[in-house]
Amino acid sequence: MPGRRRRVFPVVTAAFAIPVVLVVTGVGDGRVASANSSGQTQIAAAPITMRILLPGVGLERGLQVKTILAERAISARFPEIIEIGGVRPDGMKWHPEGLAIDVVIPDYSTPAGKELGDRVMAFAFQNADRFGLVNVIWQQTYYPIGGKAHRMADLGSDDANHYTHVHIATSGGGYPSGTETYVD
Repeated sequence: MPGRRRRVFPVVTAAFAIPVVLVVTGVGDGRVASANSSGQTQIAAAPITMRILLPGVGLERGLQVKTILAERAISARFPEIIEIGGVRPDGMKWHPEGLAIDVVIPDYSTPAGKELGDRVMAFAFQNADRFGLVNVIWQQTYYPIGGKAHRMADLGSDDANHYTHVHIATSGGGYPSGTETYVD
């Protein structure tokens, strides 16, 4: 048509990315052989299996990343734990700043409860570097990293004396950005 411009639409092409598929098979001596989509084969050390840790039984709002990791790892490792406290008002920095969790021990006054609390504390110390562990308080005893454990003053109740829960304090690692992946 005279006087009208003809519209020209650019040609759109799509590029398809072909993902590299990795097939892993055992070699028999603890190593693995892998072949990618190009057919290249490599021999490597045994694979590392990592599980993504999903949110645990505690509220994560306000916790820092290493504290979240501790909460999720403890939730995954100890299914008998049904409550973990986190951020709350306190006169010390640990809970208000998201640096500590309280792992509530069911039936804490029984031998089974004490044994569970002991296992939670041992797990925290086994993962001290990963969690940025600063200290643990359990059954009226303060266990600092790099220091000597000592009995605390009687604060008047089982809860205040940390018989009902294992207090785990971390170095924090900063507040989450929302892009973190927590792995076991």
